[in-house]
Amino acid sequence: MNRDKKRYWLYGRVASPDTWALENQMNYLRSFAEKHQLNVVGESQDEASGLTFDRPGLNDFLEAVRQGRADALLIKDFARLGRDSGWVMELIADLNSAGIGVFSVTDLMCRGL
Repeated sequence: MNRDKKRYWLYGRVASPDTWALENQMNYLRSFAEKHQLNVVGESQDEASGLTFDRPGLNDFLEAVRQGRADALLIKDFARLGRDSGWVMELIADLNSAGIGVFSVTDLMCRGL
């Protein structure tokens, strides 16, 4: 039974076109979510540099947040959000101030959950 009422969005990113690596990353997140009975409401992914911040998949998540369809982001690690740590921390702080939790599976850290 799912006791967690949060609506999770799964997000994956790889820097170069590598279908296997991206699919492996997304399967890892799906498996984690299933094991922990998380309520997954959507997912998106990008093949883009971690230094590029305007990404279709990330924008899909942000739009879901704006529309009130997602309460939490599940990522494999914080580097999936980006390689500019200042920008990543700012994004996480903005999401947290909006009540959106960010959870990194392999970094074993959460913000706002």
